[in-house]
Amino acid sequence: MPIECPVTFERLSQQAFQKLDFDITNLAFETHRLLGRSCDEEIYHNHLAARIEAAGLGRSLVEVVIHVRHGSFYKEYRMDLVVGAKVVYELKVARDIATQHEGQTLNYLLLVDCEHGKVINFGGASVGHRFVNNPVSREERYRYRVQLSTSWRGPEALKKALVEFIEDIGLFLEAPLYNQALIHHFGGPDHAIERRPMSLGGVPLGRQAFQMCGPDEAFRITTLSRNLSAQRQSLERLVQLSDLKALHWINLNRHQVEFTTLIRT
Repeated sequence: MPIECPVTFERLSQQAFQKLDFDITNLAFETHRLLGRSCDEEIYHNHLAARIEAAGLGRSLVEVVIHVRHGSFYKEYRMDLVVGAKVVYELKVARDIATQHEGQTLNYLLLVDCEHGKVINFGGASVGHRFVNNPVSREERYRYRVQLSTSWRGPEALKKALVEFIEDIGLFLEAPLYNQALIHHFGGPDHAIERRPMSLGGVPLGRQAFQMCGPDEAFRITTLSRNLSAQRQSLERLVQLSDLKALHWINLNRHQVEFTTLIRT
């Protein structure tokens, strides 16, 4: 199986989730009161999990591993806390909850086909918490269409490798996973990542890392559904500053896989 998790998640109605989460969040406040805000994340994981089980709210598992495999590519993720095979909690010790914390939690929900999650932060003066809901079914994640722009000049191996990965793993996940899978396909970081010289008006600016798919050709994968014009302009500027021949931009826009080539002139 391309995605493996030791937990098979049960469906939970919104009402049932809200009731369960109300009790768990109250226990999180109690954990914060007892432990303060300066412990390592592991301490909060274990204390909250023990309190949840003691309260009879369900079996609590910490550091639950998700295995992602595609051919010889392998990556694992660890969910901080899974309660009753129903809800995923991502526990943080940060100044505040950030967008990337929500994105990380949603990534887990998508991978394991779980509907409900929440980020809880113990690093503030009080407990911070934010709901994360999975709006996409497993079936929807595997529905895609390919759109090649008229400018596309990328190698067939790049397109084929990405489409095969999507057929195995699905869409809507975080961009780094797709980038890492393709880096692996092209020989791993030691071979596929190069630091290329950058310059402006003949003035050297240093070297920048690019993900390479051929001699003087790099690729970049994004997962954007908005601000595509601004992203294109930024990438066009990037390739003009570099010594690359071309940058192949692949954007995973919900169900649409968009392939574009940006040429250095």
